[in-house]
Amino acid sequence: MLRPILIIALLLLATCDNAAGPILQENVQPAIAPATLQQVPIAPPVVDRTVVTLVNLGDPTALAATQTDVYKQSPGVADILWVVDTTGSMADERLSLASNFQHFVDALVAAKTDFQIGVTTTDMSSSGAQGKLVAHPTSSGAKVTLITNLTPNPQEVFIANTTFPSSRKRWAQPFRAMATALQDGVNPGFIRKNAALAVIALSDADDESFGGVAYYARLLRSAKGRGWENFTSFSAIAGTLPDGCYSPGEETFFGSKADPPVRLADMVRRTGGVLASICDPHFDQSLTRVAEALNTLKRIFPLTLKPDPATIAVLIDGAPIKQDAANGWQYRPEINSIEFAGDYVPPPGATISIFYAILKP
Repeated sequence: MLRPILIIALLLLATCDNAAGPILQENVQPAIAPATLQQVPIAPPVVDRTVVTLVNLGDPTALAATQTDVYKQSPGVADILWVVDTTGSMADERLSLASNFQHFVDALVAAKTDFQIGVTTTDMSSSGAQGKLVAHPTSSGAKVTLITNLTPNPQEVFIANTTFPSSRKRWAQPFRAMATALQDGVNPGFIRKNAALAVIALSDADDESFGGVAYYARLLRSAKGRGWENFTSFSAIAGTLPDGCYSPGEETFFGSKADPPVRLADMVRRTGGVLASICDPHFDQSLTRVAEALNTLKRIFPLTLKPDPATIAVLIDGAPIKQDAANGWQYRPEINSIEFAGDYVPPPGATISIFYAILKP
């Protein structure tokens, strides 16, 4: 009976899976089919060039370099010496000058100038002023040597100090009179330390002083000491170049022609003054021109670097001033400067700040 059972057991063992072998069997490897590889097609990129534009990129950290120039306005103080021809042929011209003298004073006041004015003569003879300031009595009997901002009636004083007795003297020496008047001790108190110095000659004759014009120009420019050379000037109300002139209505009078002021004009040129005609029918415009030239308040302020004109800003004592040729400032590229050419002038002692971007080369 056991034999059929044994045969059946052996048949069952023979048909079992290899994986069901003994529990301790090692290194059992499952059957894995090899991988199948296929090629993947890659198409080239497509660029839509209809939306492509050229963009200029700048350095975002690059800023224009700036500059601020700071100046201090001058104090506006002037000592003014009139050197007047006393000869008889000048009687009408002296009267015209005196009657229009208020225009001269008004121009100085409008320019906020602290002034003092003295008068001497072209007569260097023993009977003349010899460079000393004259003081003739006014209608009240008072004698005033210096006309200042506080003088009650400056025109009356000037008329008195420019009125002289009739004289036939023809030797006019305004340069020599100026040189003597500016010597130490001759006119105490006239030359102030912080003031500009202006000399104005009134004569229908040319200068006849001994010595060359260059000598007197150097003397005047050095009268205030080193650093003040540009605060001195010589102006003249005299004849015209090249042939002289006649005052209106005096064309037929003998000796009434004003001589061509060759030496006077040279002195004016060397010192930056004004040459006005003594033959003008009225002295008002000439006196205003001379007074404006004597103004010691600076109108031109040079820039240290070349600016971008569109970026310039000007401040006076911290307050902005508009760009206006008539009542403000303007930039003058030919001299690289800011100029106040109109009615506005920075006041005495003001701080002028000029801000601008430096122009790239």
